[in-house]
Amino acid sequence: MNSLFCLIAALCLPALIYLCLCFPHKPRRPIDPLRGWDYAHRGLWNREFPENSLPAFRNAVANGFGIEMDVHLTADEKLVVFHDDDLKRMCGDDRSISACTLAELQELRLLETEERIPTFDDFLRTVDGKVPLIVELKSDSKITRLCELAEERLRRYPGVYCIESFDPFAVRWWRKHRPDVIRGQLSLGLVKPSKQEKTLKVRVLASMMVNALSRPDFVAMEAVTDHSLPMRIQRLLRPWLVAWTVKSQEEMDRLRSRYDLQIFEGFVPDGKDMRKK
Repeated sequence: MNSLFCLIAALCLPALIYLCLCFPHKPRRPIDPLRGWDYAHRGLWNREFPENSLPAFRNAVANGFGIEMDVHLTADEKLVVFHDDDLKRMCGDDRSISACTLAELQELRLLETEERIPTFDDFLRTVDGKVPLIVELKSDSKITRLCELAEERLRRYPGVYCIESFDPFAVRWWRKHRPDVIRGQLSLGLVKPSKQEKTLKVRVLASMMVNALSRPDFVAMEAVTDHSLPMRIQRLLRPWLVAWTVKSQEEMDRLRSRYDLQIFEGFVPDGKDMRKK
């Protein structure tokens, strides 16, 4: 009998530890000001308006969409709105964004247009509280400083916003210093391992065990991993759920009842394809 009890305990204990690590913030806090909106991924961009550019953000506001965007820290500790860690894809420059000063970045253009990399201040002035924001904090070696400077700006911002990050230490910073702000843990899936690095970091993010650090209000998960085991477990634990990145009206309609917020790109949610513009 004792042997059977020990066997059951040995089998159950890892599962209980896993559940404790995965737990989101409790009790679940209301996010009503963020709900009822679809969020344009890096703005409502197209061939004319590059992603994470001021025209793309104005386009999102004009069409009544919330905005998801990305914040990086420059070498001289300025905040800029940009997604990638390096400048190659968007600006044809081999440098990393964290190695450049703001003045150096302002000399570059986005995808050979006349648009420059916006500062976070320029972005906030452009949106001016007209639509809600999902602010993604991009992780680097100065993540604490990035959080401090972003909080300083957002403290004065009149509009609705929440923050999210892949870096659980960034989300944890907000948990500790600004517990009133709705925070989200970004996660990855492993349903297409051939297209992802099989690193420990990716596997830990996919498992959602980093929730132990961040205790997020919401979990933002790749839409393609909707039926993964960690995602099924999250549904039982009942955080708010955010889908990224939704790429068609059909997918959006299918996921509507399963997610509280959706981040989209490549189409306008009335069904028009942005890539044809």
